[in-house]
Amino acid sequence: MAKRALIPTAVGLLLLALVGFGYYHLMVKQSEAFCGFCRRPIHANARVVAEIDGRREVVCCARCAISEAYQEKKPLRLIEVTDFPSGKKLDPQQAYFVDGSRKVLCSHDAPMFDETKHMEPMTFDRCSPGAYAFARREDAEKFVSENGGIVLRLAQLLQGVNSR
Repeated sequence: MAKRALIPTAVGLLLLALVGFGYYHLMVKQSEAFCGFCRRPIHANARVVAEIDGRREVVCCARCAISEAYQEKKPLRLIEVTDFPSGKKLDPQQAYFVDGSRKVLCSHDAPMFDETKHMEPMTFDRCSPGAYAFARREDAEKFVSENGGIVLRLAQLLQGVNSR
């Protein structure tokens, strides 16, 4: 009798473990699709890996990481950025950043309403203005000519962020 109960119990535990593993795997994949700070979808060509006060997150853009560092008053380190034109991973030290452009990939679809049900004007968006990385200065300058902004190196982009 004990042997007969052992097999269904083992099969049940195995199925439970598989379901748990599948759920965990799905949640890990799901969390990579959304920004670790603002929870907006991550655009593949603006993806950034950032570390704030030792906590590493995959985030939607460099501007979102900078906003988080300012809000938390903690040091920021960009570990990996994405070349905007190609979508390839890039060392932030080698990148050219366009800051202040009109292009904002990190949009949200939930407008704010006041007590009279009228839409509130946006006064702050943590991801605006966009800051995007480029492997080549020529690509960054072309982007600026089409979308505005200025070309910066990493130290210029992070100026004032880590000085507290």
